[in-house]
Amino acid sequence: MRKSIFRLIFRKLRRHLPQLIGMTLLVLVGTAFFVTLYTIYLSYEDYANELFQTQGYADVTFYGEFDSDDVAVVEEEASIQQVQGRNVMDFRDGDITLRAITLTEGINTPYLYEGVLPVNSNECAVLNKHAQARNINLGDKMTVDGRELSVTALVASPEYVYMVQNERAMMAGANRFGVVFVSEGFFENTYNEIVALGDINKDTAKDLGETIGAVKTVIQSDQLNKVLFREDLKQIRTFSFVFPSIFALLIIMIIYVMCKRTISMERRQIGSYKALGVTGGRLLIIYTAQSAIMALIGALLGCIAAALLCDTIIEFFSSMFEVPELSFTFYPLLWGVVILACTLICVSAAIISVRCVLKPMPAELMRSRMPSGGKRILLERVAFLWNRMSFNTRYAFKSTLRNKGRFLAVFLGMCGSCALLTFALGFFNSAKYTQDTYFEDFIHYDALIELNPMLLEMEHPIEQYLDESSRALALPVEIKGKEYRLFIVQNNFDMLQLDTQRIEEGIMIPEYFAQQWNVTEGDTLMIDDTEVRVSGVFEQSFGLSLYTSYDYANDILEDFQLVYNVIFARDANVDALKELSREQGFEYSTQTDDKTSFASVMESLDTLIWFMLACAIILGLTVLYTVGLMNLSAREYEYMFMGVMGYPIKSIMLAHIKEAVMQLLLALPTGFLLGYGILNVVKTAFSGDNFVLSATIYTESYIYAGFIVIIMAVFIAIISRLRIVKLDIVEGLKVRDE
Repeated sequence: MRKSIFRLIFRKLRRHLPQLIGMTLLVLVGTAFFVTLYTIYLSYEDYANELFQTQGYADVTFYGEFDSDDVAVVEEEASIQQVQGRNVMDFRDGDITLRAITLTEGINTPYLYEGVLPVNSNECAVLNKHAQARNINLGDKMTVDGRELSVTALVASPEYVYMVQNERAMMAGANRFGVVFVSEGFFENTYNEIVALGDINKDTAKDLGETIGAVKTVIQSDQLNKVLFREDLKQIRTFSFVFPSIFALLIIMIIYVMCKRTISMERRQIGSYKALGVTGGRLLIIYTAQSAIMALIGALLGCIAAALLCDTIIEFFSSMFEVPELSFTFYPLLWGVVILACTLICVSAAIISVRCVLKPMPAELMRSRMPSGGKRILLERVAFLWNRMSFNTRYAFKSTLRNKGRFLAVFLGMCGSCALLTFALGFFNSAKYTQDTYFEDFIHYDALIELNPMLLEMEHPIEQYLDESSRALALPVEIKGKEYRLFIVQNNFDMLQLDTQRIEEGIMIPEYFAQQWNVTEGDTLMIDDTEVRVSGVFEQSFGLSLYTSYDYANDILEDFQLVYNVIFARDANVDALKELSREQGFEYSTQTDDKTSFASVMESLDTLIWFMLACAIILGLTVLYTVGLMNLSAREYEYMFMGVMGYPIKSIMLAHIKEAVMQLLLALPTGFLLGYGILNVVKTAFSGDNFVLSATIYTESYIYAGFIVIIMAVFIAIISRLRIVKLDIVEGLKVRDE
């Protein structure tokens, strides 16, 4: 008996192979997408955390001017295990900014790719990404601050998993920004940073920083490098769940429709099985085993495909971050859970669709199925329209709604493909819109110059070379336990699209912060230990900061000094700034620098978007083809009867096409709305304290998405025609019970 059941299972599997292959392909693509991204998520987290641990990523960093006595004070703190002072300084060489960092033993130790770490003051180790971008090799010479250094090593750093130059250039271009590690003899004896390892909390670190006179104290979790790391993990994880969720929904629908169709066609066989003593449990096994077997095959092939794809995707991601030895890692638990989940989803869908055969008696199942009576559709009641339609159009409307399961499966396939295409194309649009609104509408300056603090009434020498400028004070402030940047600007400030009148009345904050802090205009907010009024909320997408005026700051802040450390410049001569920065020792960033940083943020996401576009097309073709095969199989007798009655292939196909057009008319608008909804949900994973993605989809993207879905529907129609042409009366009579 057991052997007979196995033979029967494989016989039925062979009979429904085309539809099952389509289902298997959906499982394969969905599994490959999920396992690839989730493996990268797990691998990236594991390898990066290992790098942070083994290379001694500093738990706290103090910024300011220090000496050996300050280092000794930090070392005396009970929670500090190891501490060292160091120097970090940026030097410009034309368009290139080089950051020289003193090597510290056991803390923030560079990971060595090749060579040896520098010992002498005329040697340096170069960050590998910068070396690759500028084709720098071991033994080459580099000029840093006018001094010629010999490259002794190529390295990676736990501090520079991302090429973080500053708050504005969080992902600087590797060809424009580089890090070199030098020996202690390169700088003078004093330090401008103290780095420490230890189990120290934020409050203790802050108090310790105040003790040694630190200008700023940052614990590891607040370092921009670590913040970007957490945000990217969240983004990759979010993306990994978007597609598989839609794939799972469509797989359930296809299995449900396929099994219902099979049960309907094999009622007499099932009745015979039950009459011969086959139990309901065995019947369930017979009809669910097909889905289980193909789900297992699809999920396993998807995992194997993920293993082959993973390193390629990681290679694309390497433009965004650098973690040594990051590569595909086999996670048995992940594979096991995914394969089990795919199998359970498919089996559950099959059980739901075939459970209706367990209750009827054999005699009831062996009787011919009563055909469903034709029902008047709503459109028939509108006689004015109905009477003016051709027979073909009426037939298309009636047949479309006759089998709601098949109709819904095709509709969901078209809708799902359209939604994913709309989402993927909309992501491109959102990135472009975010960039355009920031650089073209929000900012009205060409360069941001950072200086040492000066009294507000004093003119900096650089201002003599600027056509238009505005002074401001940039301060780090703490809100709800996190550090943010506050710009205190002059009353006539016009370098940003801000309401200067509101700046005089309180603090203006970006809309994203207002949502995070649950405040609106007119509310109060605690900044450090001072209560301030929120005078306005505005949209800002990049380099999020808070803004207020000197007058308001002077009123609410104790011991406030009228100084400035930032100059916003408009119509500035960038070439002149390069020379002046070397002469006068200031840092600056231009619009070009900001645009390069923004492009670097979005560059790595392009890989995911193209991956999603390919999956969306595969999804559409697979679903439409699979459901199309089921639809044709179920209607062979109907089409055959139309042929016998004298209908030419052209008329039959015309009715078939009209059905597809009606499904498209319903699916495309729904897919557009669903795609926009997915984009609005997913955008939160790509928004943070430094960057906010605005969900926007351009009209042409809707057109492209709709056009691609229509092309897929046309392709399926051509395949359908080829099958309809091959129909003959004998084959049609075989399915006359439908």
